[in-house]
Amino acid sequence: MKRNLNVKTINLPEPPPGKLGKWDLYALAVGTVIGAGIVTLVGPAIAATGYSVWLAYIVALVFGLFYAAPVILLSSAMRLSGSEYSIVAGLIGPLPAGVLAVGRLTSGLLLALFGTSFGVYVNSVFPFISIRTAAIAALTFFYIVNLFGINIMAKVQKAMTWLLIVALLMFSIVGLFKIEYPVFDFSAPTFFANGFSGFFTAVMLLYFSCTGYYTTMAYGRDAKNATKDIPWAMLLTFGTIFVLYTLVAIVSAGVLPMDQTAGQPLTALAKHVLPAPLFFAFMICGPVLALATSINGAIANIPYGLSQQCFDGWFPQSFATKNRYGAYWKILTFTYIISVLPVLLGFSVTIITNNMMLFNSCLSFLLIYAYYRLPTKFPTGWKNSSLHVPNALYYVIITGSLAVNLIAFFQSMASLTTTIITVSLAIMVFALVYTIVRNHKAEVVINTSIWEKTVSPVEQSKN
Repeated sequence: MKRNLNVKTINLPEPPPGKLGKWDLYALAVGTVIGAGIVTLVGPAIAATGYSVWLAYIVALVFGLFYAAPVILLSSAMRLSGSEYSIVAGLIGPLPAGVLAVGRLTSGLLLALFGTSFGVYVNSVFPFISIRTAAIAALTFFYIVNLFGINIMAKVQKAMTWLLIVALLMFSIVGLFKIEYPVFDFSAPTFFANGFSGFFTAVMLLYFSCTGYYTTMAYGRDAKNATKDIPWAMLLTFGTIFVLYTLVAIVSAGVLPMDQTAGQPLTALAKHVLPAPLFFAFMICGPVLALATSINGAIANIPYGLSQQCFDGWFPQSFATKNRYGAYWKILTFTYIISVLPVLLGFSVTIITNNMMLFNSCLSFLLIYAYYRLPTKFPTGWKNSSLHVPNALYYVIITGSLAVNLIAFFQSMASLTTTIITVSLAIMVFALVYTIVRNHKAEVVINTSIWEKTVSPVEQSKN
C-alpha cells in the first residue's frame, strides 16, 4: 500500500538530566559566538562607517539579540534533544523537519572556514607553519577532543574561553588609555564617514558575528537543568559580548589614525597597543583561541541534530553509533571529513558556503514559523517558562526577529548570482524529494525530542 507523509510518532519520556552545568554552557556559548568576526571585521567596518564602528557594533548586537530571542524564550519552556531539528519536528511536522535534516548535512563546511581562518592567524605568528597545515591540525585536534565525549570537550572549551575573555579584556583595557581620536564625537565628519548607508553596511557586516550563541539550545540533552541554565547562558553571553565587542571597537577606532585601521585586521593594531610579550600572548589567547573555541563548539554542536535525525529514520540509525565515551563517532568522523576535504583540495569554501545562502535563509524562516506556534502547540511549557511573557508581547518579539531576518535576507540578496540561485533551488528540490522518497522507502518515525517544562518557576523554587 502506498504510504503518505502521515508519519508515525512515538512519545518518549524525558531523559534524565545531563552533566553540563551553567558555566559549561556559558563557555560553549561564548566560545562559539566569539570567532573570526571580532578580529577580522573591525577593520572593514571602520572603512565602512568611520569612528561610529562601536555604535555599529551595538546596533548589530541588538539585531543579534532579536535573532536569538525566540530561541532564548523557547529554551526556557522546552528541553530540546535535537537542536533546530527538534523545534521543526515538534512544532511544525515531519516533512519540513526532513527538509531541514537534509539541509543541515553540510554544516561541516562552516568548519572549513573556521579552520582556514585559524591557519591564517597561526601563520601570521609562526610564518614557518603553512595555513593549510595549521587548519588541518586544528580541525584534527578538536575532532579528537570531541571523540572523548562531552565532558572532556566542555572542560577544554571552558579553559580556552576564559583565556579568550582575559585576552580581549587585556587588549581593551590597555588600549583605552591610548585613545587619541574622537570616537565619541558624533559631530565629527569621520564619525559617520559614509553616511547612513555606510553605517548600515557596517551593521550588517558585523551582525552575523553577534548571533552564534543561539546554538547553545542544542545542549538540552546533556544539560543539568536545560530550561533554566541554557537561557541563562545565552543571556549572560549577550552581556559578555556586548561589553567585549564594544570595548574592542572603541579601541580599534580611537588609537591610530583611521587610514591605518580601516580595512586592517585587529592584529596590526594590537602590535601597536601591546608590548611584545603581551602582543604574543594576545595573538595566542585572542584571535587564535577565538577561532579554536568556534571550531570546538561547532564540532560539538553538529551531532545533536544529526543523531536525532538518524533516530527518526531520515538517515540510517547505525550512523548515530556511540563510542565508549558516549560520542557519536561516525557523525563526528563524517563532519571531520566534510571540513577537512575542502582545505586539503584547496577548494574555495567561501564560494561553497555562499551557494548554500538562499537555502539556509529559507530554513531560518521555517524556524520563525515554528516559533510562532509555541504558545498554542505547547501551552503548558510556555506557561511554566521562567521567561514567560504575555502572548501579545511574545508575538511582537517573534515579529521583531522576523524583521531582522528579512533585513539580513534582502541585504544578502544583493550578492546573489544566477549560480547561487540555481544551486540553492537545486538543493531545495533535492531536500524535498529525498524527504518524500525516504519516507516511502524507510520506516520514518518521529521520536519525541522536545519536552515542555511542566513545573512552574514558583514550584521549582520550593523544591
